[in-house]
Amino acid sequence: MIDNLINLLYTGLSQIPDHRRTNNDRISYDLEDCLMGAFAMFSLKDPSLHQFRNNYQERAANLKRVYKLGGLPSDTALRETIDGVNPDEIKGQFHMFFDYFKSENLLEDHKVLTDYIAISNDGTSQFCSCKNKCPFCLVRKHRNGKESNYHQLFASAIVSPQQKTVFPITAEPIVRQNETDEKNDCELNASKRAIPAIRQILPAAKVIMLYDALYANAPHIKELQKEENNLNFIINIKNGYIFKQLDELEKKGELQTFIWQKDGKTFELFFQENLILNESNPDVFVNFFEYREIDTKTGKVLFYGSWITDLPLSQFEHTQLVELVAVARSRWKIENETFNTLKNQGYHLEHNYGHGKRYLATNFALLTLLAFLIDQMTQKVDKHFQKALNKAKTKKNLWEKVRQVFDWFPCMSMNVIYQLISKDIVVEFPLIE
Repeated sequence: MIDNLINLLYTGLSQIPDHRRTNNDRISYDLEDCLMGAFAMFSLKDPSLHQFRNNYQERAANLKRVYKLGGLPSDTALRETIDGVNPDEIKGQFHMFFDYFKSENLLEDHKVLTDYIAISNDGTSQFCSCKNKCPFCLVRKHRNGKESNYHQLFASAIVSPQQKTVFPITAEPIVRQNETDEKNDCELNASKRAIPAIRQILPAAKVIMLYDALYANAPHIKELQKEENNLNFIINIKNGYIFKQLDELEKKGELQTFIWQKDGKTFELFFQENLILNESNPDVFVNFFEYREIDTKTGKVLFYGSWITDLPLSQFEHTQLVELVAVARSRWKIENETFNTLKNQGYHLEHNYGHGKRYLATNFALLTLLAFLIDQMTQKVDKHFQKALNKAKTKKNLWEKVRQVFDWFPCMSMNVIYQLISKDIVVEFPLIE
């Protein structure tokens, strides 16, 4: 599985126009070698470009077989080359992977509420420095007069409450959008750029977009509901005009309520349709639901959440309403299973592999996300990966074992490496004396 996906990425990256050819630069390495070299570094989870470059000699044969790497330039040459690549070219690779998803029906068991695809969305920090700076950096001014320069990343991932794997579907750099911008970019703007990209990748799918409370505003909801986008939503909400309306309805006993008990817990679900979002936008109507988990014996509230949506709640059966809550809560998978994994389980998303003068930091982040997507797709369907992960116990340990095998043994594919780790292939070696 993973080898097919790596080949697919190689094909896509090989089609990116080489920006250096228009500058009459002397070219010693093909662009695809630079891009695949960086991707291989993130795929193997090397903690730095320096370490990746130092290990090249013993890995060269495997890098050529597994990652199609014809050669590897110096650190400086690789950074300078990738720095000039338009990030839109790398973002375009996500479309190719989801075309593959659809051809292989890989999304079927990720569907929720029968035939919807749930996509969780949020922003995260990627880079911060008081020294390094590029024309696209966001700038934060501190009280002591100093400034810090930073990049963030807005990402969207397909999630399901029943599945461990998540699939990043697109990403938008939260950076100044051109070199003359004076204002910082923000998550909301990045989200609006991601919306048409998602619809382009999944043109006919029924999609539920999941967001935190930052996105519970009329302009963003109207963007989702545009005819060309036609995306449903579930957005966390904590306060505002909606709750004033709910208080009045509760006094009248008009809130629709479901209460049930199971395993020593009491579950309460309240919902109401056709509420005005806020007083400034009386033309924007949303549906609302609220959920509590309570310890039946002590009365302690174990979980509370409230959301707005445009899904037809009154048409849902009880079991669908229960699933609806699970889908709403799966928004956290963008934080836990995506960003936390990228930062703390070997992908080093916040490590500065190189900032560059234009697009380097952004392109490195996008290549990291593509490496994560390929790993997640592999984890979903590849039994050899699953057995290797079970043998290694943790992903960090698995990545370490992959690097060990990759460095020491000639291998035709990454799949063979997983089989070696899981002991599906046993190699006998003579005793070294």
